[in-house]
Amino acid sequence: MKKACFVIPALLIAVLLIACGSSPSATPAAGPVTTPEWLNDFPPEDVIWGIGSARQTSASMSMTTAEARARVSIARQLDNKVQAMFTDYNLDAGNVGSQANASMQEDVSRQITNINLSGARPIKRWQGSDGTWWYLVEYSKSNAKTAVASILGNEEAAFAQFKAQQALDILDQQLAKSEKPVVVNQ
Repeated sequence: MKKACFVIPALLIAVLLIACGSSPSATPAAGPVTTPEWLNDFPPEDVIWGIGSARQTSASMSMTTAEARARVSIARQLDNKVQAMFTDYNLDAGNVGSQANASMQEDVSRQITNINLSGARPIKRWQGSDGTWWYLVEYSKSNAKTAVASILGNEEAAFAQFKAQQALDILDQQLAKSEKPVVVNQ
């Protein structure tokens, strides 16, 4: 009996040590690759990259959509007007013993981009094993500077035209005040 009191705990300790011991880590099974190897690369200093992906019902539509999304990515990097609204509503109603609380939050935003990406071109495309098409579109920074400068130039020209029209309107108002009808004797 005394032997059993020592053997049973010794066996339990041995079993625990074996169970807690390190075992070779199992390597996860390599599944299908679903993203291109260049997805996490950074562009060279003289270009801007846009990456787009799509999986549609046809390969042709997937490719077109992925390329368009890559171009949109570039456009958003260059010209992006963000409009946002956040509403927070909280209502407590009732008596001390029976209060009701209503709370509502709403976050709405919209991004608007309008720029000409003349010269943006796809440089890589890749199809994943799941059917998703990936496009990498490149746009040179020199083209980007020209595009942004033309936007600024257009805004400056529009402002100058607005100010000129405003000055002409003021002149017309002043002339209208100072002109008196001419009475002609008959």
